[in-house]
Amino acid sequence: MITAGYIWDSIQNLVRLHGNDDLEDIKNQCQLAYYDIWGLHPWYAGRAKSSITFSATAGALLPGDLCGVEQVYDSSNDYDYYPGSEAGDHELHTWFYTDPITDPLAILTNINVESLATVWTGGTWSASYIGEYVRFGQEPGVYLFTAENTFTPRYYGPRMNLVKAMIRPAGTKKIAAYDDDNDRVGAALDVYYWKYPAPLYDETQDILLPSARVLELATAIRLLGEKDRRDNAADRLRTEYYSALEMAKAMNPRIIRAHKPVNAQGYSAFDMTHR
Repeated sequence: MITAGYIWDSIQNLVRLHGNDDLEDIKNQCQLAYYDIWGLHPWYAGRAKSSITFSATAGALLPGDLCGVEQVYDSSNDYDYYPGSEAGDHELHTWFYTDPITDPLAILTNINVESLATVWTGGTWSASYIGEYVRFGQEPGVYLFTAENTFTPRYYGPRMNLVKAMIRPAGTKKIAAYDDDNDRVGAALDVYYWKYPAPLYDETQDILLPSARVLELATAIRLLGEKDRRDNAADRLRTEYYSALEMAKAMNPRIIRAHKPVNAQGYSAFDMTHR
């Protein structure tokens, strides 16, 4: 495993920026690049599964740390649901995102969070927040409430004083599905997805990508693109970045589920009795 501190040092050498202010800029740009790359592929370290009860009338809430959906599966009937849209007739089992959350469930004020903490103080607690996700102040990432004033994963960032906490923040995704009879699904389905990792703050935190080189290059490109007369240097790194990205994907292949053969209409399983 490669730590964030090791990557930051490597980026400093790559872009030849070694001042204290430069290091802070490197950390910020590295975090932005980290989450950008994370959204491009279902990276193994972030893969998760949740059984979600879909609604026949509204979108079902997805986990707040969800980055993207890899598969929706009905384990009771052995059906895969395919990504699609709400519009039109649905001849296949289809899942789709509905309108996301646009206003938080609650906004708490005067929240304090210490560095390396898993608890917060201030604000007003409600037991209904357990199981919800929260974003603190302007910091990246979301955290899951597991008990009163307690969250996971651990917060590694700087101390936060008297900030706002957004419970079920705006942008939280919702999901719905149609069956092959064009009826909205109101049952529990397994959702396989990948979730965002914890934000990078501390030099001891691990980089969860299968290859650290792609993050190093993406951060350098962002930094050099901001500096005067260094666009050409950023351009030279882009070719290597795309190669590094493909290498990282090759180290983290997607698992494709084998399907039974079907008849010409694509419905029932094929066997030698079909005419």
